[in-house]
Amino acid sequence: MNKFKVIAGEVYKKNVKSVGFISMVLSPIVILAVVGVVIYFVGSSFSEVSKIALITSDSQIETVLESNGDQFNINKKIKTERSAKKALKNGEIDGYLIIDTKNEKIDANYIHTSTSQTIDLMSLEALLSTIQLNRTALKLGLTQNEVTQLSSTATVADEIIRFEGDNISSQNNSDTAIKRWSAYVVGIAVFLFIVNYSSIIAQEIASEKGTRIMEIILSSVSSSVHFFGKLIGILLVCLTQVVIYGVIGFIAYQIGKDFEIVQTIMQGIDIKELLRSLLGYSAIYFVLGIILYASIAAFLGSLVSKIEDVNKAVTPLIFLSMIGFYAGMFAFASPNQMIVKIASYIPFFTPMVMPFRVASETVTATGNTIAIFFMIGFTILCTSISLILYRSNVLVYSDTGMFKTLKTSWSIMRSEKQK
Repeated sequence: MNKFKVIAGEVYKKNVKSVGFISMVLSPIVILAVVGVVIYFVGSSFSEVSKIALITSDSQIETVLESNGDQFNINKKIKTERSAKKALKNGEIDGYLIIDTKNEKIDANYIHTSTSQTIDLMSLEALLSTIQLNRTALKLGLTQNEVTQLSSTATVADEIIRFEGDNISSQNNSDTAIKRWSAYVVGIAVFLFIVNYSSIIAQEIASEKGTRIMEIILSSVSSSVHFFGKLIGILLVCLTQVVIYGVIGFIAYQIGKDFEIVQTIMQGIDIKELLRSLLGYSAIYFVLGIILYASIAAFLGSLVSKIEDVNKAVTPLIFLSMIGFYAGMFAFASPNQMIVKIASYIPFFTPMVMPFRVASETVTATGNTIAIFFMIGFTILCTSISLILYRSNVLVYSDTGMFKTLKTSWSIMRSEKQK
């Protein structure tokens, strides 16, 4: 047990103190910060009111549009198209609107450059249509009440319901969207963690094997202790990164929860229920996925004799995780498809696909339980096989390729069994 702790502790301390780990932790935070700044400035630019010129001889339309200052500001000094073009060229306005009225029909044309601030043409069209409707109604002798009835529109409500046994309950649209996007983030995180930590543990083993330190280590400890020591050490490093993100997320939420935009998004959302239903299951799939892929990566890392060959060794594992990742992206768009349901029960893909099914509520608690137990059994099986093969090939040095190395280690394993 002491030797196991020493191996796990050394792996943990070496990786946590490394520049690679620090950059791996900070890079998503930096990316999110940059994206947040870009969104802030883009949002600020779109929130600015456009400056336009209005060219029209209709005083009523001019009065109505000038009173609509929340969408655009009209430069009252510009009255001709020629002066409007000059002002647009000099950057004094974002565009100019020409409105003609012929036979009680309003025609409008908005002229602007490709780089200027745009206006909401749909709102402008609706406003001008209302003016035209009132004029037409006045010409036909309709009352204001009749005009109101004529211009009234149909309403369509959108309600999401959830079946809980025999009970039916309504579900908040924002709650559904938050769950789905949370699952999207979880799916990406699982994929990135699996890829990164699978490569790390494979490099750990390959580097020791390539420098012949492995022979010295295994003269003092068994290959099983070494295997699980490396595995647990890497899992602790992974856990450290998750805890760091959790603390940062909690602090960020405590700081930002009083902002209006955060309150608007989180309105009607039960945080505890969200964490319990989504992150609760996702945490289980995440841990099992890391163990499954890391144990196989440890075995693959033991097949190579040079650290330069690690990427080739773990390539099949990366491809498997990529398939699961893209299956998860497909599940994000169509969680009810049969292929998604099947993929969610394939252990290699479960960690990336099942969070989307949980978020969209297309899987029952029984289905989650089956998937978890199935994945636990498969993870134990793969870890056991990886350990058996690891014992045989960890001291086999060969430049003939992975398959021949595996064949040699298989022969050694059979010979040891016969003895």
